[in-house]
Amino acid sequence: MLNNIAIPMFNDNYLWLLVSAQNTVIAVDVGDYALLQDFLQAHNLRLATVFITHRHYDHTAGLAQLRAEYPDVPIYGHDSIAHITHILQGGEIIYIKDFGRFLIIDTRGHTQFNLSYYHLQQKLLYCGDSLFSAGCGRIFEDGNAVNAYKALQKITLLPPDTQICAAHEYTLDNLKFAQHIEPNNIDISNYQKQCLALRAQQIPTLPSILSTEQRVNPYLRCHLLMQRVAQLTQKTLNSPSDTFCALRAYKNSWTA
Repeated sequence: MLNNIAIPMFNDNYLWLLVSAQNTVIAVDVGDYALLQDFLQAHNLRLATVFITHRHYDHTAGLAQLRAEYPDVPIYGHDSIAHITHILQGGEIIYIKDFGRFLIIDTRGHTQFNLSYYHLQQKLLYCGDSLFSAGCGRIFEDGNAVNAYKALQKITLLPPDTQICAAHEYTLDNLKFAQHIEPNNIDISNYQKQCLALRAQQIPTLPSILSTEQRVNPYLRCHLLMQRVAQLTQKTLNSPSDTFCALRAYKNSWTA
């Protein structure tokens, strides 16, 4: 069994580390090289591989120093990102020694190029900012809302017990918005209580479980929310994709 660890990074990021029985490590989205290196040294671990989900600074700022210090460690990601050594596009299955097989999923939308890494045996999804617990990433200037919807639809095809290893601790704020969208959804209220208890102890709310997200995350429930979102946004919506686009734009200007 691999050990999946979320290390708080910056204000609300997580640096995800997957640790093998051989004490080797896959690091996901190295925004802070010193944080990674300190953890490796403190626990006598060896860096084996790096996965990068997308180009944003808080996910890549540590790569230049990492590349200099670990020139032989492969860095997987899209070729639009500096310091990538192993280029991926999505659709590949890669094998990492000590860890097994990962399915690479093209989850573009948050930005123009986004990748998610799914561990086939342990059902772990490292999705960066494509999906959060009870939310999803903002659509940036090079992103596309329709593509973001398609990306989330791909994720919903994974097994319901998939663990969602998102890159930010946004869960409680996201749940406030989810309650606004679905005020009578008891699953949202129950999940909020669970997450409040975790955060009171400084415990991450992540990874979350895909089946839970399908009950509480409005961006995964657009097929059920067309009427509600049309009412809130005063838009004519003809599909779940339209609903997602309107909902994501509405969130940008919403305040609790």
